[in-house]
Parts: sequence; structure tokens; C-alpha cells
Amino acid sequence: MKLTKILFALISTVVLFSCNKDTLPEPFDHAGQAIKDEATLKTFLQTHYYTPPTSTEHFGIVDTITNGETPLLNQVMTENVSYGNVDYKLYYLKALPEGVNESPSKVDSTLVNYKGLLLTKVNNNMEERTIFDSNNHFTFWAVLSGKVIPGWTYGIPNYKSGANTSQPDMPLTFENTGKGILFMPSGLAYKNLGSGKIPANAPIMFHIEVASVKRTDKEPDGIWSIYEDLNNDNDFTNDDTDNDNKPNYVDPDDDGDGILTKYENADPNYDYNPNDALDTDGDNTPDYLDDDDDGDGIDTKYENADPNRDGNPDDAQDTDGDNIPDYLDGN
Repeated sequence: MKLTKILFALISTVVLFSCNKDTLPEPFDHAGQAIKDEATLKTFLQTHYYTPPTSTEHFGIVDTITNGETPLLNQVMTENVSYGNVDYKLYYLKALPEGVNESPSKVDSTLVNYKGLLLTKVNNNMEERTIFDSNNHFTFWAVLSGKVIPGWTYGIPNYKSGANTSQPDMPLTFENTGKGILFMPSGLAYKNLGSGKIPANAPIMFHIEVASVKRTDKEPDGIWSIYEDLNNDNDFTNDDTDNDNKPNYVDPDDDGDGILTKYENADPNYDYNPNDALDTDGDNTPDYLDDDDDGDGIDTKYENADPNRDGNPDDAQDTDGDNIPDYLDGN
């Protein structure tokens, strides 16, 4: 009897395990979906046109071509984005005239108005599209580094900000803002999950208005993060001077010499731009990126620049007593 029960239990376990294994969801094919989304976006852009902003239409209007209007596909620009090991194409349109001030980087924050819409119509007899989110009051600061969907992180830096015309104790106002539209595949938006009114695997579009930019100093080390993209490829993750697996924009000691960047005189005029950074040995590598600041052939980290190891060289060794610490003294 006991043997029968044991056998039954084993058989049940095998069946249960087999059923669970068989019903496990297949890994989602994001690369395949990207191809489908690209086709959807291209068709949409071929069959729709754009009417620029007016006094009554703050963002402008996207409508179906009915009378030979210029297709959006002839007006948009593209950005190739590699995200999550999948290649995507992001389309963006700039409304003219453009904004008049600076553009954000992917690691900055920006004050934006926006309106997000589905590409599909509400029904077959109307041009209206579902609005799933909007803001038109200059109340939303978008943190482009990891706090918004990737389509924003990569798309919004293509726009310039406007001029602040706000008056004291009054609502924020801006003129000559940067307006346009982002058309993005689902892989740069809400993927195969969807969100609220947004179905899974839905390419979407955002009307965008960039009002102001707030620069970011991630560490902080006294340098705006935008200036830590040393190779100017718009990828902040592959600039790692000391190869410690911390990109410079999040590394408080960029050159790994034991002295924090903020103590290496990277910004003498305090404008957060290291174009005037100290270069002690004149080798065209500023001290904050140079592992041998004085060019004497001895790495700074071996010259007792920080005896108490707090990252501040104010206690640095000065062997010859000439008031020049050893790590800056080439003699």
C-alpha cells in the first residue's frame, strides 16, 4: 500500500512538473517586434502629414493624407538606437522655428510639455487618436537618465530649449521653445507590457515641447556630466578613464589616482566646464584624467598624495619642503 502511494506521488510530481514546464512562457522576441514596429511606423509616416502649431493647436496636428499633403516620412529625421541588445529606429520631427537655447544631454533633466497618443484611430470613422497622457503647464521635469522611457532619453536631446519669460510670483512662461514629435517603436516605449491605455507592443508618438534644461553633475565632482562624454559619441557609459567599470560621469575619481576629481582643479573658473582644467605636466591630459600628474614617471597613487585616504590631497607628502606636493612636483 505504501509503495502504491509513493509511486502515485512520484507520478503526480512528474506530471505536475511537466505541465509547469510546458506552460512556461516563451522568451519575448524583442528583435522580431522591432521589425514589425518599424514597418508600422513607416506606413504611418507615409500616410500622414503634419500641421504645425497655431494659436489654437499648441502642438500642431497629425492627420491622414487626403489631398496630396507632404508625408511625414519626407520630413522626419531618424536616430538609430541600440537598446537592450536590439537595434531600433527612432523617428523625430522638429517644428520650425526651433528652440533658441541649449539642448539637454541624455543624463540631464528637462522641463517639458507633452502629449502622448496612440497611432491607431479611436474608430474607423474618426481621425481622433487616443491621448494616453499629457501636460501643458510646464510642471514636469523629465530626468532623462533612467527615469523616463528610452524613447525620451534618446529623442528629447534632439530639441533645443526656449527662453524663460516668467514673471515673479506668476506661472512659468517660455517663448521660442523647441517643439516637435517623437515616433517610437514599442521597444523604446512600453514594450510587450503596455501601460494604462497603451496596448502591449504598440508604437506610439509624443508631441514634445522643451522649455528649459537642467544640467546634471551625477557624482558630484564639479563637472557637468555632459562634459564627461570624452569621445563625444553621445554614449556616457563607454568613457571610463581608469577602467574601473565606473563610467566617468558616475566616478568621483576619474583617473583612479586616489584623489577625488573635485580636488584636482578640474574647473578653475567654477562654471562646471573642464575646458580650463589644470594640466600640471603640460601633456594635454588634465590632472583629473592623468594618473601621473607631474609627468615624473611615477603614478600619482604611489606618491603619497593622500596619506589619510579621504580623497583630499591637503595632507599630501612634500619631501623637499618646497610647498609643492610630491605628486605635483616633477623635480
